[in-house]
Amino acid sequence: MESRMNPEEARAALADVDRTRSDIADRLYTPWWYHPILGVLIGGLAAVAGSGARLAIVWGAVGAFAIGAYLLATAYRRITGVWVDGYSGGPRSRRSAMNAVFIGIAIAAVGAVFGLGFELWWPSVAAGIVLAVLTTVWGRHFDRLLRADLREAA
Repeated sequence: MESRMNPEEARAALADVDRTRSDIADRLYTPWWYHPILGVLIGGLAAVAGSGARLAIVWGAVGAFAIGAYLLATAYRRITGVWVDGYSGGPRSRRSAMNAVFIGIAIAAVGAVFGLGFELWWPSVAAGIVLAVLTTVWGRHFDRLLRADLREAA
């Protein structure tokens, strides 16, 4: 397919794309309460899952997490008008997201292994607290990386 666009039109179109990416990056300021709530959801799920609680309680925690995550995503979309999944921003934000996932899995696994293997509840609660704090801190860092990635030219 041939393009009939002259070089000036092409440059103007690329400039529009850059402005749009920058505008989206400017809209992606996460409310102050978003990451702490997400941290409580993730940490709570890890704490309950590894605590040796009854299966019904664990499934209740999974349900609460799912509903909470859905409500957070809905609120974020309503406030910002957009939703960026974190993996479409750029290499730095993708790497940061993957690191967070792996660290979260490792911390939750440690809490579960100690909590279930020795019938102790406190290791999973400690892992949940660590995950809640890390989610809050890392989430804000991830937002900065994502906005920087979106502002860069494609």
